[in-house]
Amino acid sequence: MSEEDHAPSVEKEGHSVLPFRLQDVQPLYSFAEIHPVAKPLDTMQVELRFQTKLALHEWNKEYWATLGIGVIAFLLGSFSPEILGGGDAQIIGLDGLNSVSGWGYFQMLLSVILWGWFAMQIWRLFPVMRIHALSLLFFWNITVFAQILFHETQMDFPIDSKLGGMMEGSLAMLIVMFFIYYFGRAVVETRDYHIEEYHVHEDVRLTERKMAEHSLRGWGFILTMWFVLITLSAWGGAHFIAERGGERMGSFTTHLLTGSLSIPLFMLLIWYPQRMLGTDAQVQTRAAINAKIELDGKNPTQESFESQCPECEAPVNISRNADGDIMVPCPTEGCSTKNLIGTTCKLCSVMTPTRFECPKCGMNAPALDYLSDVEAW
Repeated sequence: MSEEDHAPSVEKEGHSVLPFRLQDVQPLYSFAEIHPVAKPLDTMQVELRFQTKLALHEWNKEYWATLGIGVIAFLLGSFSPEILGGGDAQIIGLDGLNSVSGWGYFQMLLSVILWGWFAMQIWRLFPVMRIHALSLLFFWNITVFAQILFHETQMDFPIDSKLGGMMEGSLAMLIVMFFIYYFGRAVVETRDYHIEEYHVHEDVRLTERKMAEHSLRGWGFILTMWFVLITLSAWGGAHFIAERGGERMGSFTTHLLTGSLSIPLFMLLIWYPQRMLGTDAQVQTRAAINAKIELDGKNPTQESFESQCPECEAPVNISRNADGDIMVPCPTEGCSTKNLIGTTCKLCSVMTPTRFECPKCGMNAPALDYLSDVEAW
């Protein structure tokens, strides 16, 4: 049995079985009634409510158990007696680990085991997002490391901070920000490619309606909030331990609250794109898609997709190019050119129709009906 088969079946459900649509959700409070300029706030409310309600409706016990494992792993590591007690600064490396005894060592070991279990669950539950998910966890650790670098010579960072003490930490944070930007861009461009491939319609209004149903504004807000929370959590933890014997409980509380909240946001980040795109999707930028096509020896401007007659299921010569445009054979007898629907043939100057007649059974239907579809929304 493949790893994908272990993922809950809800991920493979189609758009038609959604319990509700984005257009059915209303904002908690309409700010647009106060002033039209506040309409984006209503849009953000609707998308966040939709994603939250959909997650509450579809997450099964396995999802909630994974969430609980992640939160417990974080709290066990944060409440370590070694961290709260200050430890011994004179002992480092393996000697430092060996000096930890009793419950402190067991708690540290249990936290590591639970983090590993959490990562394995994420890998199994989210086959489409698994690489990106583990990368996000890795860069979360880089954020923690960056805050340690900031506090290495400036225990009150960012108060009285100097540029010379921020170089290494700033470089680490820039790397994290670049990856998060690249991750968000990959999800958005994969969404665009999904729309062009499976939801394009000759009526532009219908295509725009599908694009609105697949909006990622709320998801982008969650991604931004997750980055802010992990940064605050990393800062709070580093600020708490920067002063030995200090009582910076406010920083420690910030570390606990923001870190705990970042776990459910992390799961929403990787669950929602997979639920939207389906388990057959591959999240990557359009440039990466075209590069992969070129490496496979194909022309990225003319990528073929399986197509067949919806009536007799006979294969037909209809495809899409890399931009998602539908390509059909020229209707002129003897002309072998394939053109975009609704355009003039460059060879014989005949208009290419938007409908296509099956050469086997004679069924006449829109060209879009001949293209294969997948179970996603």
